[in-house]
Amino acid sequence: MIGTAKNSFGHVGPAGRTRGGFTLLELLLVVAVVAILFSLLLPALSASKRRVQSVVCLNNLKHVHLAWTMYAQDNGDVLPGVAGGSFPGSDRWVSGWLAMNGSSDNTNTVYLTDREFSQIGPYLRSAAPYRCPADRSTVRISGRDYPRVRSISMNCWMNYVGSGDIGQDRYRIFRRLTDIVDPPVDKAWVFIDEREDSINDGMFQTNLKDRRSASKIVDYPAAYHGGAAGIMFADGHGETKRWRDRRTMPQLHANQIIQLGVHSPDNPDVAWLQERSSSPLPIE
Repeated sequence: MIGTAKNSFGHVGPAGRTRGGFTLLELLLVVAVVAILFSLLLPALSASKRRVQSVVCLNNLKHVHLAWTMYAQDNGDVLPGVAGGSFPGSDRWVSGWLAMNGSSDNTNTVYLTDREFSQIGPYLRSAAPYRCPADRSTVRISGRDYPRVRSISMNCWMNYVGSGDIGQDRYRIFRRLTDIVDPPVDKAWVFIDEREDSINDGMFQTNLKDRRSASKIVDYPAAYHGGAAGIMFADGHGETKRWRDRRTMPQLHANQIIQLGVHSPDNPDVAWLQERSSSPLPIE
């Protein structure tokens, strides 16, 4: 008969064999190692998540751009319209005014998919591509938080149909696909991620008159992808544009609208957008 012996924890096992448990010091060492490994892996996991979100964002923009192109192809090369303001209409690519309040525009997908309010809606039908996966903004309605329906805006120089002055007396408004020559289609941007505290209507305005030391940020691009925004160009290619100037990425204050039209002298990000938004009209 084989004898038995008790180990340090009082468990009985075959004689001559022990089953020692972890000491407190050993357990603490294991916990410390796991914590160190987790701290090393967390940045890599976060970076991987950002890359995935960036890919999905560009894919969403690709779908919206395809609808934009199909509309032009079916309408004699005329581009979908873009306009500022909260008044909905059938003459623009989307309608609706996003805000930090409980307005139903924040969650109304009809303004994105119905032909009465969106020229490209019938070509897309789904509201999902209008929202960047990295946009975590919500709006509280009747005591519940809902994601807002749209994260992207359109270049104001792509068939502006509003009545306000955006500088059209000196810079080109592209009315047709074939008008997009300067800058060329691979350089002229159409859609961009816009900051949650800046986005309102479907128009992203870039001030082209005030340059260099007089530059202004009218609307703020988003920085959802590690200080970068998804942006789609007229030829259908997309980029994740990383911003260089901290003034382009001011601190976000929850549920507060950021001040727009801010003086930002010699901002390289503003200059980058200006160069790719439109070009001067010929001097007569």
